[in-house]
Amino acid sequence: MLMSALLEVKNLKTHFFKKKQVIPAVDGMDLTIKKGETVALVGESGSGKSMTSLSIMRLVPSPGGKIVDGQIMYDGKDLLTISENDMVDIRGNDISMIFQEPMTSLNPVLTIGDQITETLIAHQKLSQREAKKRAVELLEMVGFSRAKAILNDYPHRLSGGMRQRVMIAIAMSCNPKLLIADEPTTALDVTIQAQILDLMKDLSNKFDTSILLITHDLGVVSEVADRVIVMYCGQVVEESSVNDIFENALHPYTQGLINSVPSIDDDIDRLESIEGNVPTPDQFPTGCRFAPRCPKAFDKCSLHMPTLKKIDERSIRCFLYEEEQS
Repeated sequence: MLMSALLEVKNLKTHFFKKKQVIPAVDGMDLTIKKGETVALVGESGSGKSMTSLSIMRLVPSPGGKIVDGQIMYDGKDLLTISENDMVDIRGNDISMIFQEPMTSLNPVLTIGDQITETLIAHQKLSQREAKKRAVELLEMVGFSRAKAILNDYPHRLSGGMRQRVMIAIAMSCNPKLLIADEPTTALDVTIQAQILDLMKDLSNKFDTSILLITHDLGVVSEVADRVIVMYCGQVVEESSVNDIFENALHPYTQGLINSVPSIDDDIDRLESIEGNVPTPDQFPTGCRFAPRCPKAFDKCSLHMPTLKKIDERSIRCFLYEEEQS
């Protein structure tokens, strides 16, 4: 049963400053995750998904990047106003993150065992012996058959998929209240991918852990998510339950994403695609940011920015539905 909100992101704005130019990577993001809920954040590369997660963790690249507005309320505290020491306590212990690039996240000069036990000793206050035993259990949990041997390996000796599983083991080591997973299954084969998704679901069920899943893979979304947030050019364009999104996507961008996924039930020669590319944050168009690529755009779309409006139990940023309501 879903409980009260664990995380509430309100009007989050994360900008980068290049000479005299302001680049809005995340522009007015609203996001709520309830206790025990899995929320999927989807969209093409460059939509602002990863920067949203880095903002929540207060890990925005600096100098250059800065959170300029908004609130990130976690368990009743605004993460943007607490001290760095308090934030260090929350990272890893209460909120863990599986980063997209495990090779750059793991320390190349420390063994896998050192990196897992370091987290356990710092946050769980385990002894060295207890931490090593727990590290072996964690590695076995994420699919390593020779977990004890892996403890003595260095990251460069492992494949991309193996490094990703190590990152997942570290993230799960402290049974966090919130797990942020940035493309956690991208480098994994189908068998290991299924194991990782099962692990994430078990973590949520056993420990009432909330999950923010960032992914391009709509198959993964349908497998584990309770709710879906679709992001484009730094903004939410649609939010709904996972069933409503797949059965009746409203926003033209969401429809394009779903239609581009192959189905074994369809006998087609060519997949549908969304014309054009996601613009970089320094080249966002005036008006609706999806308008230049939208097959349903009309004059108003290129002149004005639509607001995110509530329609029944879902939210949508599109003039098509404002026109219908009026």
